[in-house]
Amino acid sequence: TYRYTGELEGLIAVENNVYQKGGNTFWWNSIALEGSKVKHMPENSFGPVLWAMYTISRHTLKLTAQLPPVGPKDSQEVELQFLKEGKWKKEAISGIDPVSFTAIFNFPEWDSSSDIPYRLVYSVDGKSHNYDGTVRREPSDRPLRFGGLTCQHWQGYPYRPLVENLEKSNPDVLYFSGDQLYEGNGGYPIKRQPEDSAILNYLGKWYMFGWAFGNIMRDRPTICTPDDHDVYQGNLWGEGGKPISLEQWERAADAKGGFVQTPKMVNVVNRTQCGHLPDIVNSATLPSGMTTWYSHLVYGRISFAIVSDRAFKSGPEMVRNGEGRIDHITERPEPGELESDELIFLGERQLDFLRDWATDWNGADMKVLLSQTLFANVGTHHGPEKQFLFGDMDSGGWPKSQRDEVLKIMRQACAFHINGDQHLPFMVQYSVDNPRDGGWTFCTPAISTGYPRWGQPDLVNKPFFDRPDHNLPNTGCYKDIFGNDNYIYAVGNPVDDFEGEKNRYVKCQKKSSGFGMVTFDQTERTIKMEAFRFLADIDRDSEENRFPGWPLTINQMDNDGRRPFGYLPRLQLKRSDQILKIINEDTEELVLSMRIKGNSFIPAIFDLAKYTLIIGEAEHEKTMTGIEISSDPNSVITV
Repeated sequence: TYRYTGELEGLIAVENNVYQKGGNTFWWNSIALEGSKVKHMPENSFGPVLWAMYTISRHTLKLTAQLPPVGPKDSQEVELQFLKEGKWKKEAISGIDPVSFTAIFNFPEWDSSSDIPYRLVYSVDGKSHNYDGTVRREPSDRPLRFGGLTCQHWQGYPYRPLVENLEKSNPDVLYFSGDQLYEGNGGYPIKRQPEDSAILNYLGKWYMFGWAFGNIMRDRPTICTPDDHDVYQGNLWGEGGKPISLEQWERAADAKGGFVQTPKMVNVVNRTQCGHLPDIVNSATLPSGMTTWYSHLVYGRISFAIVSDRAFKSGPEMVRNGEGRIDHITERPEPGELESDELIFLGERQLDFLRDWATDWNGADMKVLLSQTLFANVGTHHGPEKQFLFGDMDSGGWPKSQRDEVLKIMRQACAFHINGDQHLPFMVQYSVDNPRDGGWTFCTPAISTGYPRWGQPDLVNKPFFDRPDHNLPNTGCYKDIFGNDNYIYAVGNPVDDFEGEKNRYVKCQKKSSGFGMVTFDQTERTIKMEAFRFLADIDRDSEENRFPGWPLTINQMDNDGRRPFGYLPRLQLKRSDQILKIINEDTEELVLSMRIKGNSFIPAIFDLAKYTLIIGEAEHEKTMTGIEISSDPNSVITV
């Protein structure tokens, strides 16, 4: 027993030194503190319920309780209670999954019109331990505040300045788009096998995420999706769940298609991070036994499609030969060298899902696609040596043809795109056939940047046009190596002297760490994007808090950047805010699917053809065929 007899100043901490290969390892057992200065605060304990995440979608509540490893003689269930009419009432009991140590609850008829406190109860040796939170009222009558976060390298852990600013921003929804952990987080060793050890290795680093963000996740919906590092790969080309051996993966320097970890471990990642997402229609496992998690969530009258842009994507070896980092393009390729009809981007299952999602406006006014990375190659320099790359096949700009197919579906629904992964904040307008004819995307800053990147095309004299009025460097329309015209409205680059910085939080600031906020105004149909720096003083309204070029507000219709060929007659609606679908009768293709704002709308069309219009929903739906371009500005169709 150690007794301190000096003057006590500050806090007591247990130090965890970074693991050194061959060094000693140990654990603490039964640490006890006593004395008049010791204050016990049970609410600050971490466990036995570590944290909870939940979503609400179309009046269905799903909630995941995360626990530490539970032994076979421990209680195998968690109880969920709600505070109603001043009394705690037991609503459900869920068994604990013996591999992921999660308990998942599902309530299909949830009343989201008011705040409802909840608590998760777990019993240890006959004593109940509670974890409290609140299921928030759904904000359907005011703008929705959406927090976008990504990439958590442990050098900035536990990210307190950022977390405090996030709490002050008080988002209605949180989105963690990927890399909630890195393989080496905490300085702990990386264990890839045997399978059970690899799972425990993942869980320990996953728990660090809950420690940092659990307090803010407990009382608001959280969307969480795994990316490559979450499944212990620096880059992931999942090829539909295809397994790849550790030897193949190491030999290819992380540039070969397939999952290196076992389906059982990947399923633990999927369950811990996505178990609380709304159920999907096609929940069949992949041939390898891996689960999928793409999903449709409607909240605050915003319809979110949640997809994986890694799990089905083809590997670079399908179009490139060689050893090492064949995904890094260091020399200009021949035209067409990187394209093939055999390549896959999101996969047919997710494409079918997106096609259905684009026309499903039940309970929604606006649409947003959530994925892990942006569908463009806008980074130019990589790594500590700031190496210039012509292109990065790990970016969502490749494969181009298959990427364009996704952008066309998004454009049909005027869908906005939120993502992360790049370690740089970007605001970009996509292009498909012509510059700026696509929708907009916001790539949010990394919470804590590890591997550095830059978006500095001006540094290599890359040609551009259409620079925004703010005239910031490295902005405008640039063509990437895959043939995509990317209109870069803003980018937040790191400063180049970060390597010598000793203060970990200042280093995060210098490496462009931070978080994103998006405000969706369902009434005005506007989207406001903000990108805050890691060390922002959010209590003070200052340009220094944000990255240059932010904020920006766009309109919902800006997510279809095509130039109209002409216009159909003005639609005058007897019932406001009706659903409209426009179909080209010659091609049978969907041109537009949206909920009209108000009682009047003039549809833009892009080809000389006859069109079918489907207006309304349920019993009020009406179909009109043979509608053509009108040269009469006073032409009106009343519905």
